[in-house]
Amino acid sequence: MKNYFSKTIQILVLSLLATFSLMGQSTSIFRRMDSYQTLDKMWELETDSTSQTFLLTAYKPIYIMPFRFSSHRREVPFEQAPAEDFNPDEEIQLDNIEATMQFSFKTKLAQRIFRRGTLWLGYTQKSFWQIYNAEYSRPFRETNYEPEIIFNYPVKFDFLKMKMLGFAFNHQSNGREGHKFTRSWNRFILHAGFENNDWSLIVRTWYAIDTSENPDIEDYMGRASILFNYRIKKHLLTLKAQHSLRFGDDNHGSIELDWTFPIYKNLKGYGQFFHGYGDAMIDYNQIHTIGGIGIVFSGTL
Repeated sequence: MKNYFSKTIQILVLSLLATFSLMGQSTSIFRRMDSYQTLDKMWELETDSTSQTFLLTAYKPIYIMPFRFSSHRREVPFEQAPAEDFNPDEEIQLDNIEATMQFSFKTKLAQRIFRRGTLWLGYTQKSFWQIYNAEYSRPFRETNYEPEIIFNYPVKFDFLKMKMLGFAFNHQSNGREGHKFTRSWNRFILHAGFENNDWSLIVRTWYAIDTSENPDIEDYMGRASILFNYRIKKHLLTLKAQHSLRFGDDNHGSIELDWTFPIYKNLKGYGQFFHGYGDAMIDYNQIHTIGGIGIVFSGTL
């Protein structure tokens, strides 16, 4: 039942985003946009930057990474349809090199809530493609889906140049069935955004509402995170970190460093280094050290 609910949510989100894209005007994702958006521009925190509702805009980075190498072998394979010579005890060999792609959009559902607040619908999808694994017909190993409802309210505090406060309801899953392969959780998230000149910082902490399918997921994918952006001319450096906020055997987390750099005109390169847990939901409790290179189309946060 949970799986049908998850798939229904995913279909509804995709349908809404497709509808909104047809209504897009000058701020639509389909027009040229600055890849290095400030918090003010991205979340329309200033009164003079307020646009219409139901326009499709960029959210998290939209990228294709054709080469992504993991130093640790992934122990949870993709699902395989049984064949005549299928042996369930035989270990499926996954490639250490694969391709990864992500697209992410958002649209504003309502504005001027409590005078200046805004309500957003966001959707992010990240896929892991064993494109070099010819033995198993180059399958998609895993796809993670992440719809969310986000409320932001602009503020102006001198403390670290705070610009916004808000909360979100977030669902994340891999859309699979069966106890062995299914991964999902729902979170209520509190966040604060800070920004000054060439840097921005978003701090988040959350409470997991439903973790029955993987009750230890918070001990690996964390209970809080930070996202720090620093712009150097046309380059963007991003640090992402999350932690379980626990010690001892439950002391886990991850760190990710991203580098966006210009190549030619609108073409921008994207480099990534990741170490820790939670890169993909299917193997959230396995540690990985990963490096990748690709191109990015839009989005900074």
